[in-house]
Amino acid sequence: MADDAKTPSELADEARQTGRDASTAASGLADEAKAIARDTAEALRSSAKDAKATAGEALDTLRGVAADTKDVAADAVDTGKAYARHAVNEAGQKITSFREQAAAWQESCVKQIAAEPVKSVLVAAAAGALLAGLLLAFDRSGRRYCD
Repeated sequence: MADDAKTPSELADEARQTGRDASTAASGLADEAKAIARDTAEALRSSAKDAKATAGEALDTLRGVAADTKDVAADAVDTGKAYARHAVNEAGQKITSFREQAAAWQESCVKQIAAEPVKSVLVAAAAGALLAGLLLAFDRSGRRYCD
């Protein structure tokens, strides 16, 4: 056993060597950690730049969509106004046309009455009697259902 026994100075040398090895290993690990941190920071900077650029593009796209929406809304309003104007003009033309027809019918009736006054009075009396008869018939039929 004496051959395997180490002297205190050998033990001290081994301990010093183990300490140096541990220090070298720790230094290597520290250098590796620094390199990893540096690479990670660079990757994060690059990702942050990409994210910022993407956000800027999204904002530009959103502004474009908003402008397009505003244009479409303005076109819709203009189209609605045009349809409304057209509808008002058409209604005005229909009313004017009806007034012209009514005036023509009135003029025709006045000419017919002036040409044949007796016949016109008889036709008017017959029409009045027919209308009165229809009104009375409707009035009586309504009473039957109410009783």
